[in-house]
Amino acid sequence: MDFQYEYQEKPHTLSLTQIDEHRFQAVIGEREILFSAIQQIDGAWLLTLNHQRILAYVASDGDMRYVHVNGNTITLTAVDERTKRRKSSGSAGDLTAQMPGQVVDVLVQDGDTVSSGQTLVILEAMKMEIRITAPSDGEIQSVFVIKGDVVQRGQRLVEVKTTR
Repeated sequence: MDFQYEYQEKPHTLSLTQIDEHRFQAVIGEREILFSAIQQIDGAWLLTLNHQRILAYVASDGDMRYVHVNGNTITLTAVDERTKRRKSSGSAGDLTAQMPGQVVDVLVQDGDTVSSGQTLVILEAMKMEIRITAPSDGEIQSVFVIKGDVVQRGQRLVEVKTTR
């Protein structure tokens, strides 16, 4: 099966072939990955890749896919004609909630200087911790949430002005 996703606003094709009950071959671009996968409870999957066992949590909301591994959440957008036509709401520096959840912590305030990859806000959604990180070096223009807030998918959390 082939799947089309966007990750960090770039299109990717995932070709997935099931070898037997638990073993799979994935091809992403020119990279081939052999792994085994056993479904657990609560959306979890036990993956074995290069003799290493990894617990991954997977959730979806519409055309959004969330993969949580080792404290990091990867957000993928399933690409179809509706997705290709959809325009982003908000400005380029807006960081939004990728799924409904609760704000566990806000680690920045207006005027703070941040580095690319720095955690700005921590959300909890579907028993997963989701770290909202700075996409580039910049300055916090506005923080729209506080600890304890319940947020909806697409809700603005932080606005970052990129510095160069």
